[in-house]
Amino acid sequence: MFKKFFQATLAVVTLSSAIPASAAVILSSDFTGTSGDVTNVAWTENGLSVTNVLDPQNLGLNSLDLFGNFNDVFAVKYNIHTQGSWFVDVMVTTSSLVDDISLDALSLDASIYKNSGVLQSTQRDLSFSLEIFDGLSSIFSNTIDVFVGNNNDPGFVATKSIDFDLNSIVFDGGNDYVFRLTASGVGGGNNAGFDNFILSGSANTLPSVSVSVSATGSMVILFMSLVILSLRAKNKFK
Repeated sequence: MFKKFFQATLAVVTLSSAIPASAAVILSSDFTGTSGDVTNVAWTENGLSVTNVLDPQNLGLNSLDLFGNFNDVFAVKYNIHTQGSWFVDVMVTTSSLVDDISLDALSLDASIYKNSGVLQSTQRDLSFSLEIFDGLSSIFSNTIDVFVGNNNDPGFVATKSIDFDLNSIVFDGGNDYVFRLTASGVGGGNNAGFDNFILSGSANTLPSVSVSVSATGSMVILFMSLVILSLRAKNKFK
């Protein structure tokens, strides 16, 4: 009887301390209100918080401007074919209220632009790379070829949705990470940007702390309760 009671109680304790993960959008922005000003970028945050103002830079670490003729897109005014690649870092901190966050995917809408800042009417080569840093260590790197090569075929659509699979990446609670997006391409001329940045994942929250007792303290209390019950049972049958 004592053994069965102990097993049942232990099972209840184990289940109550394990809070299941819930899949969700943990970070997103549709860049509404940007209008060429990087300081206007707003984020919707859930378990992650952005800690920097987005600052697109070329490989010489010079800051770049955005096209000002868009109110809701992050379009960089820099020709990736004739001037070189650019990158932008999104620095984040995970909430200290979560144990960790298992990432699912990062999706965004990639677009290409003419030097005038309007969408391209014909295909121009574009690739987007994503690298994730934990401190100085790179923990993820992948490149998606959005538009391959240059052509003048009719019916071209200058915006394409892409997804980076992040199923193998886990962020620890209370830590800092960096998402680095890099735009590149080859050809006679092209500018690039993105919209609808959506990061999804599952946050594994810490056990409830409504009662200020540590895990070790809880086990001691449980053990003492079982000892008392055992002594009462023995006295009953004397």
